[in-house]
Amino acid sequence: MARLIMLSGLPGSGKSTLGRILSERIGACLVRVDVLEQDMRNMCGPDHDVGTKGYAAGYKLASEHLISGHDVIADAVNAVEAARDGWRTIATQARAPIIEIEILCSSLDEVKPRLKTRDTGIKGLRQVSLKDRQQRRWDDNPHANFRVDTAGRSINACADEIEHFLNPVD
Repeated sequence: MARLIMLSGLPGSGKSTLGRILSERIGACLVRVDVLEQDMRNMCGPDHDVGTKGYAAGYKLASEHLISGHDVIADAVNAVEAARDGWRTIATQARAPIIEIEILCSSLDEVKPRLKTRDTGIKGLRQVSLKDRQQRRWDDNPHANFRVDTAGRSINACADEIEHFLNPVD
């Protein structure tokens, strides 16, 4: 049965890197909302306000993959319940279980260089400043099945931990 694996976390947490690694390891389709939003900006202009359209496009794409029987990793900030509820709704509609994983980096000393040096692989995507990250709204997710703090750990160790959670060995 196809699963929807929703990754949530602020910029610089390691979420997109983990999403890429996990999608390669488990063979899941990776849906990155940043890619969809930036595609819209690239078509309509750099100051185009995408609002929730990137998430809507992500929900549609993920739904198509789930209905086709493919696991999906949804990579988005998912900072508020409305965004998370959208993923939950498509999982329910596709009759797929949803696994909600929150990615965080509790060390601002680690987040600062991550934000400055990260390569998103998305043409035109603006860097997120530490100030923007700190001012971003974040609602706690009482439905998170698993949380991973990437501070002080290798990205592969974090990916191993998530992979073990997703596919426990008896």
